[in-house]
Order: sequence, then structure tokens, then C-alpha cells
Amino acid sequence: MAFKKLISISEVDEGKMAVVKTRHFNVVVTKVEGEYFAFEDSCTHDGEEISCGKLEGCVITCPRHFAKFDVRTGKVLALPATEPLVIFPVRVVGEDLEVDLEAV
Repeated sequence: MAFKKLISISEVDEGKMAVVKTRHFNVVVTKVEGEYFAFEDSCTHDGEEISCGKLEGCVITCPRHFAKFDVRTGKVLALPATEPLVIFPVRVVGEDLEVDLEAV
């Protein structure tokens, strides 16, 4: 695993999303029920920036065609998407949130 610092935990509020630009793609980081999650900022249905959608609890809804995903697992909860979100392993180290962007 290749964990790298992505963002400070102070920059990620409960129930909100933070988008971090990486070298190859954008990553959404969120905190749900005190736990941090990271996923690629792309709806698997059509590539729309999923971070422009609505986050309610652990469910994010794509703003374009309303596909729904569980941000904890990437699981598709509503069509038209059929492929899960790309989820990245995360860990907290001190005040930093580290993400393994190579684990997918």
C-alpha cells in the first residue's frame, strides 16, 4: 500500500465533501458518522463530477441522472449506474488524512 497525505482532517467537516485534485484525477473526501471516506470524483454512469451532487448521510446522488451510491463501500443504490464508485482506503495519521490512491 502507498498511503500519502491528501488533506488535513480539519478540512473535512461531518456530512460535507472536500475535493482534492491529484495528479491524475480528483478525489472526494467526506466524513460520515465520524469516519472518513475517499472516492473518485466521477459518477460511474457517465463521468459527471459526483461532488456536485447531494450527500445525505452515507448516500451521494449524482446531479445529472440521479444515480445513488454508498460512499462507504461504493455500492450502487439506484440506477442508471451499474458500476460502483471507486473507493480508496483511508487512514488518519495525527492531523492528516492519508489515502492509498494505488489500491484500486
